[in-house]
Amino acid sequence: MFIRIFTYSLKNLSRKYWLVGWNFLFPLVLATAFFLGFGNLIKEDPDTFQTLEVGYVNELEESAGFDQVLEELSEENDEGTTVLNLHTYSSKDDAVKAMNNGDIKGFYLESEDGVETIIISNGYDSTIMNEIVREYDNYTDVITQIAKDHPEKVADAIEAITSENSFISEYNFGNETSQYIQYFYALLAMTSLFSSWISTAILEGMCANMSEMGKRVECTPTPKFMSITASLLAGVLLQIVSNIIVVIYIQYILGINLGVPMGTMILLCTIGSALGISTGTLMGSVIRNQRLLVTVPLFFTMICSFFSGLMWGQIKQIIQYNCPIINKINPAALLTNAMYVRSTYGATAEFHQDVLIMCGMIVGCIIVASIFLRRRKYVSL
Repeated sequence: MFIRIFTYSLKNLSRKYWLVGWNFLFPLVLATAFFLGFGNLIKEDPDTFQTLEVGYVNELEESAGFDQVLEELSEENDEGTTVLNLHTYSSKDDAVKAMNNGDIKGFYLESEDGVETIIISNGYDSTIMNEIVREYDNYTDVITQIAKDHPEKVADAIEAITSENSFISEYNFGNETSQYIQYFYALLAMTSLFSSWISTAILEGMCANMSEMGKRVECTPTPKFMSITASLLAGVLLQIVSNIIVVIYIQYILGINLGVPMGTMILLCTIGSALGISTGTLMGSVIRNQRLLVTVPLFFTMICSFFSGLMWGQIKQIIQYNCPIINKINPAALLTNAMYVRSTYGATAEFHQDVLIMCGMIVGCIIVASIFLRRRKYVSL
């Protein structure tokens, strides 16, 4: 009986055209719109690490060793990247001319006063260039102090410092995550919460005060728990398929790398689908008006999606700074954050915390909904 109810519920849901349109087609259309809007910014993220074009001018008869540091940073490191692309100039005027022409981002001027960084503007490039000089000065001070206090250990100190491959190297957390990818994460979260409509549609067809089919279901000898469970599992399966289609479309057709392993992404989509179904079940158990069964899930989904960054990418960070508890009770924000943390930092404690909170929400919604559904009684059918 369970398999039969599950099968017929799956058929019934798949024949609802509004459900297919909103849960299957609308996310694909919105993903395409996102891709056309800023897809190139994700594929060619301006914040992605780029090799810096820098110049070097030495006004000393013999360099104090800074030129060796620059040559070392110009070599390919273990990650297969090069921090600097070094251009040597004979005079400061030549370096300034090259910088004004856009050939280099800035240049180092080594003189009796030390190493000076000359840049055309402040920003990402100037920060890295200044950091190189700062680290060089720190190491120089350490060597000078050791030579003063313990001259016999100078050789060991120099060997320890030069054993490092570079002062600065790109650290890859597993994937270069663009700031714009969060819009696609929020899109997947919205798609998952759209499944709340599925559960409200299921409950509408099972409640005698809402539909003729509900009257027939109430009169059947089949246990109500079995009927609801089979129908909700059918809804979860349908939503999982919808989410997987959206993920495949984004990653393989649009060519946007979501940065999350496919197995983990399917798991997160499954949890998101179950979360949407459970919240919809809770709404359906409380609401008894047919119009509200449509408007409340839609309002709930769009509000949660807005605060997860679907319409405005910075809203989630603002909430995290001012009232972080909202992000911990917002299902869409939890799912979005879990995807972002997994793609950027890996399976950290924060990732597992988000997953556990979502699972707790699923269990809590089902328990509360079952209490309300068991208390429903009718004077007559």
